[in-house]
Amino acid sequence: MRLEGLELAFSPDARGEARRWRSLWGGGERVRIALEGGGVEAVRKAPVPLFLSTPEGGVRPLGTHLRLSREGGARLSLYQGQVALGKERLPAGEGAVLGTQERRKLLPPPLVRPAPGEAGEVVFRLVGPQGARGFRVEVRSGGRVVLSAKTVEGSFTYRPQADRLAEVRAFALDEVGLEGFPSDPVPFRERKSFYEGKRRLPQDPKGAEAHLRRAVAAFPDDAEALGELAFALYLQGRYLEAKPLYERALALLDSPDIRVRYGRLLYHLRRYGEAEEVYRRVLAQDPGNLDARWGLAEVLLALGRAKEAELLTRQVLAVRPDYPLARFTLAKALLEEGRKEEAKGLLLEELRLNPDPEVRALLARIQLQ
Repeated sequence: MRLEGLELAFSPDARGEARRWRSLWGGGERVRIALEGGGVEAVRKAPVPLFLSTPEGGVRPLGTHLRLSREGGARLSLYQGQVALGKERLPAGEGAVLGTQERRKLLPPPLVRPAPGEAGEVVFRLVGPQGARGFRVEVRSGGRVVLSAKTVEGSFTYRPQADRLAEVRAFALDEVGLEGFPSDPVPFRERKSFYEGKRRLPQDPKGAEAHLRRAVAAFPDDAEALGELAFALYLQGRYLEAKPLYERALALLDSPDIRVRYGRLLYHLRRYGEAEEVYRRVLAQDPGNLDARWGLAEVLLALGRAKEAELLTRQVLAVRPDYPLARFTLAKALLEEGRKEEAKGLLLEELRLNPDPEVRALLARIQLQ
């Protein structure tokens, strides 16, 4: 709820009644909140008449910033100004458990450090002040509170609900449940569509494409989303559509993963010289990149340099014997060198580990010869 000079932000679980009216005799608007559950934060920048009530008692703010919550009892935290609790006035920086004589200083703000998880979740690390018994974590987006939750742990995992910019704040809780001063808001991106799309790859590229297009529409500068969308198109054989997306992604983020996939796309477009340059650039920065080493071996085979391809593929297998299709590539290199029986053994082993139709087709051709 926003009025001129007053903003009220309710937690998603807030219950009660909010009323606003203007006197028939003139004057400004008035607001009354009857809070039965959940919480509300009031930021009062002008003298808008405001009254907040709970079953345990009422609060009349004379100041600018407070939080009121009700969960097993009503609790008030005052950050700026004063509030009237009946005949008593509570000063800024103090909290009260309504309906009791409990009054105490509020805890300082905690530190909040976000870290992205592998499946799209954001893990917020919380470092509380001395005396903290837990935390309230609040996520806002578009000026609205989309999550308000308590935790006694030093971290909180938030799973994305949409594609949007959001920010998180945290409050340390003391032993009677009063919420301390808020931390500085920490911005982050929710990327639900990106991770929904990525989860479907490579098994369902068409299904992934729809999610990834929504991800790119929400954040056009998201290089990872552009790269994954390009990969989804590549898996569908739509190489010419994928190429400009890869190039946009690389202009934003020159990562080895995106560049290796771009190299594979160039290979399928038969642009072998460009593909070789891409793979060698990755290996110059990351010599241990097996994907680039295998991709380069495939390119060198296409260029007729079977001995170099053999060496690269053996290097891959030496590090990772189960690397997908590495034996297939090595077998093709050996066939180019006329070593048919060695190649046949490798194909049989690859087929046992990875029943790929290309492997099966090459083995069938060798056996017919």
